[in-house]
Amino acid sequence: MKKTIVTIVIILAAIGATFTVASCKLIGTGKVGVQYSYKGGVKDETLNPGLNFINPFLKVKEFTVGNEQLILTKDKREGSKENESFKVATADDASISVSFQMSYRYNPEKVVNTYKKFKGMDGEDIVEQRVRTVLKSKISEITTDYSMMDIYSGNRSEINNKITNYLNKEFGSAYGIEVLDASIIDVHPDKKLKEAIDNRVNALQQKQQAEAEQEKIKVEAETKLIEAENEASVNIAKAKGEAEANKIKSASITDELIRMKEAEARKKHGWVTVRGADTVVTKDE
Repeated sequence: MKKTIVTIVIILAAIGATFTVASCKLIGTGKVGVQYSYKGGVKDETLNPGLNFINPFLKVKEFTVGNEQLILTKDKREGSKENESFKVATADDASISVSFQMSYRYNPEKVVNTYKKFKGMDGEDIVEQRVRTVLKSKISEITTDYSMMDIYSGNRSEINNKITNYLNKEFGSAYGIEVLDASIIDVHPDKKLKEAIDNRVNALQQKQQAEAEQEKIKVEAETKLIEAENEASVNIAKAKGEAEANKIKSASITDELIRMKEAEARKKHGWVTVRGADTVVTKDE
């Protein structure tokens, strides 16, 4: 009898231990758990990071609510395979290969609805099977507003800001994902495209040089014009000064001055005649 009781206790303890283990679910840091069952559906309450005790008959899918990165680059980096760069379209009907990275997280308030929408898929599944498949076309919807040169050597921060805002809006609505930052981090033109870019760069440099030369010529011409105007102003002022001096001089030669000059000349040279304002003195023989 005693052996039977011991056996039952051991069996019950084993069942209890199994039940306890099955009731424990450890949720990783930066994640939440969505609880569901095949009969009861999805529970509205999510599990927080750490050890959680749950109904052992429930299943759990984890979603990242901490910051994660999706990296698609030409060279092998953390999170990227050997070559996951991809081509985007441009405003000048070209396509250019880029490396890309995106920081994101699932909105904790939307993960339940996200799971209901994508039944059987956790956060990683959605990123791998859904986000990746539309990512390139979504980015191209922004890059088609920019030329190849804009993307290659233009204001990359402006383009990246627009990509971030657009993906945040699109992925937030479709997948409950918040896009914190999305960036084209490198551009990889092929040989033909590199030659075209180099030609455009050279043409741009030549244009800038020509504009600089034209500006120089313009400045020189304006300088010469200013110098000529200044010289003309000086000459006009000089002429005005001389005219004013002559006017004053003429005004100063009066009849009394003429008679005085005649008297002084007669006294010194004999009979003389002083003619007019030019004071031409002649001696009478």
